[in-house]
Amino acid sequence: MPDYYYISPQRYDDQFWWKKDDLEFWKSKLLKPNKNILELGAGTGRIANVLMREGAHYTGIDISSDYVNYANSKLNQYTNNRAIICKDMKTFHLHKRFDFIFIAFNSFLHLLKENDAIQCLKQIKKHMHDNSILYIDILIPRMEFLDRSKKKQITIMEYHDSKLKEEVLITENLSYDNIKEIANIDWNYSIINKKYHDKFNFKMKMYYPDTMNKILIDNKFIITNLWGSYREEPLNEDSSIQIYECKL
Repeated sequence: MPDYYYISPQRYDDQFWWKKDDLEFWKSKLLKPNKNILELGAGTGRIANVLMREGAHYTGIDISSDYVNYANSKLNQYTNNRAIICKDMKTFHLHKRFDFIFIAFNSFLHLLKENDAIQCLKQIKKHMHDNSILYIDILIPRMEFLDRSKKKQITIMEYHDSKLKEEVLITENLSYDNIKEIANIDWNYSIINKKYHDKFNFKMKMYYPDTMNKILIDNKFIITNLWGSYREEPLNEDSSIQIYECKL
């Protein structure tokens, strides 16, 4: 199984230490008695840890074997089984149906072709029953994000690297393919006053709301809610995210 990310899961956790704004939303939607939950793109187990701490019947998949092993090492305090499995969200088959299936924090955007998204949705449908609910949480491709491609380099964040024991600065170079609607992103890592440099390259497909609506409806999903924030505000022109709640 090929690994998608080429930075360590430890670094991923370190740099996204601040990503907590969605946790109460996921808890409110997914923590229901005796319901089975499936997460696609489970990563380092950020959300899994919160759900399993509350006793959720949780299963996750991720394409990276390094991330799967790292996440399960954190989750073994809750279960003797490996809660997260190394699978590709385009081809997975778990021979089980789930009450809730969710894809959080832009993981869906790593499906770089529309056909990849369709294949993922086909697999999801095989794991749903009549009352299952699907949630997809992705950013809206707003101009302030895509306009980064006009700038040579911008500062993204500074974080403490637990392995290097240093404050690390991340700067970004972004190029955007208007035809394929794919952002190609380089994150450059440096330590002030030290000769240290590293780079992380990743790509994200920009799925606009009208495209997402069409993909979901064409694949026989019913969109029951469309929110523009984790506070469940309706999607509007000022929204920065789009969260879909769907049934079959």
